[in-house]
Amino acid sequence: MQVETLMLFRRDPRKKAVLEMALKPIEKLLQDMQDEGKDLTKLKFKKFQKTHFTTCSCQQCMEAKRKNNPHLRGILEDGIKIFVGEGSGDED
Repeated sequence: MQVETLMLFRRDPRKKAVLEMALKPIEKLLQDMQDEGKDLTKLKFKKFQKTHFTTCSCQQCMEAKRKNNPHLRGILEDGIKIFVGEGSGDED
């Protein structure tokens, strides 16, 4: 899989630059947390999406209601959450 990733970056160097730009602040944040004495051995990443509210009446949300599929609603946020230590996000 790593070979496929390297091949992808060779074809599109912009993607590599964007990924490197995104990883720098994450690395700095984790380094700061480690410097504060946080135990990063139980580090866990979780992908999340925050969708429009259930009463939204945009075209995408109306289509989701018509098809009775909440996964089709519009997305407000798309990102990752980082959990460190005891409360590692398993409660969701």
